[in-house]
Amino acid sequence: MRIKSSLASQIAEELSFLGAISNRAIFGAVGIFIDDRLLGIVANDVLYLHTGPSNRGDYESRGCRQFKPYPNAYDLTTDHHQVPDEVLNDPAELKVWGERALKAAIEAARIKQLAGIERSRHAKQAKKKKIDS
Repeated sequence: MRIKSSLASQIAEELSFLGAISNRAIFGAVGIFIDDRLLGIVANDVLYLHTGPSNRGDYESRGCRQFKPYPNAYDLTTDHHQVPDEVLNDPAELKVWGERALKAAIEAARIKQLAGIERSRHAKQAKKKKIDS
């Protein structure tokens, strides 16, 4: 299913300085990807950018909603928050928020990668221990 959004196209154009940018369907909305990393989501003409420890406070202090891909799911959310209108309407400010969102996405990927490495290390140790027993 191909989903199009003029807002997603506009955001992709404004944030193209961050890297290779593409849009594709995700969660019944449009995902904005930088170098195949999910940076933002446009759903119902609302932009949500990736958040993490380094930038989440900026969104929460403004009362920005967290993206819920399935509104009826009680606790299913993503690490994306709605971008305030004043940021969305200011290209220079949007670039700053886009850079911070990309940094948060990279940090999240690094944490997930380290967690996977740690799980793998523990699995190898457990297997070795079992063989040695």
